[in-house]
Amino acid sequence: MLSFLQSNLSLAVGALLALVMLAVRTGTSDKDLRRDLNGAIRLLFAFLVLRLAAWALPLTTPQAVLTAFRVGWMLTFAFGVIRGCVGFGLKLMRLRAHSVAPPKILRDVIDFTLYALAAVPILKTQLSLDLTGLVATSAVLSVVMGLALQETLGNLFAGLSLQLDRPFEVGHFIRIGNHAGRVVYIGWRSIRLATFRREVITLPNSMVAKELVQNFSEDQEPVGVDVEIRISHDAPPNQVKAALLEVMREIPQILVEPPPLSRTLAYDESCIRYMVRFFLADYGLADTVKEDLHTRLWYRLRRENIEIPYPQRTVHVRQELARTELSEDTVRGLLRAVDLFHPLGPEDLDRLRQEVLVRRFGKGERIIQEGDEGRTFYVLASGEVSVRAGKAQAEVTRLGRGGYFGEMSLLTGEKRAATVVAVEDSLLLEVDRPTFARMFEQYPGLARQLSALLAQRRTQLRAMAQASGGGSDAIPAEVGRILGRLRQIFGLSATQD
Repeated sequence: MLSFLQSNLSLAVGALLALVMLAVRTGTSDKDLRRDLNGAIRLLFAFLVLRLAAWALPLTTPQAVLTAFRVGWMLTFAFGVIRGCVGFGLKLMRLRAHSVAPPKILRDVIDFTLYALAAVPILKTQLSLDLTGLVATSAVLSVVMGLALQETLGNLFAGLSLQLDRPFEVGHFIRIGNHAGRVVYIGWRSIRLATFRREVITLPNSMVAKELVQNFSEDQEPVGVDVEIRISHDAPPNQVKAALLEVMREIPQILVEPPPLSRTLAYDESCIRYMVRFFLADYGLADTVKEDLHTRLWYRLRRENIEIPYPQRTVHVRQELARTELSEDTVRGLLRAVDLFHPLGPEDLDRLRQEVLVRRFGKGERIIQEGDEGRTFYVLASGEVSVRAGKAQAEVTRLGRGGYFGEMSLLTGEKRAATVVAVEDSLLLEVDRPTFARMFEQYPGLARQLSALLAQRRTQLRAMAQASGGGSDAIPAEVGRILGRLRQIFGLSATQD
């Protein structure tokens, strides 16, 4: 090898390698390979400059200068070839593993080892260095430095062992002890994690090697997240688990496959513990999804009168707040403004006020679903809702305070014609089918009046009836159809409508 370096053939080989690497660098889009080839090309050009300069030196040049030039072009040629070969070797590793670039620590170890193996024989032959004596005289110094750098060396060797096992790579989301985040750097001494709070924390390799490492990004598979919920003993477990599953299905980030699940874990002194598990494509969304889940659960459990156990001293305060969410005058005014209740007198409205339920829905929750059975009718007391229909669930309209929906499905038994979603936190008055049954029985003629009102509203919305000019003929037919449905559902006789 040394004889080759001293021959003129090395000059031609060096120039040819530089040109080949320059062509490969121009044609490749691999950033890591381009970086490696840039370093190799610079070293080979340095070799060519030093070799030509050595030829151009006059014969009177001191021997020490000639030796320095000779050692320089030998080292630059050897280092340039090594750098280029390492670059191509790492490129093959990336192609086989189909993964991100190898960590910098691995590249540094390979370069340092090969550079040392190439430099030792050159320095020994050209400078007559006795490396054995140098190592022997520095043994004591090595021991002293080893003791002083014990922790640093421990981090170094721990980093090497981590790279041999490869439990994680740059870009993976991992948890190490109490720290969780995305790996942004793997170095000689430490690794760095970017946390949920956008902090970057540095963990020594020696600590990482001793801790349990959880990798949430291996093979880009969906990751399961477990959340524990505590519910009152009085709530039936099947009802609770069904509510938990429905709420999880409403959160868009939770994957449909694998499906979410809910389980009853244990009976504690003050509650029953449930566990829900859902899967995410990106574990970095876990905190956001858990927050959304807890928020939606509060509204859902409150509507179903499922209690979340609290210390006794707060229970009475919460009950009083629930009873005063809407004043009697507010509820009465909202009901009076609904045209369906115009036939009712003041006493009838007051009784209706006592029978309605106040329901609170959170932002993004579905109030009714298109195609479902409908046994409830809603009047919006506060907030805003979006009415959506069709396969694409395109928004048809938005309703604010005083708006109402669900009456047609409740009275006629038809499927829900649209989906209604809360745009913001909303309070709604809920009227159920038994309430209408009581009113029909107590007030003969009310069913026919409501049938006429519903028929008029429906006919006005039908573009075909309006375009044909047959609105006046269509309304009586629609009245008869709706009245027939009312008789069927509520069991009304001819004298009651």
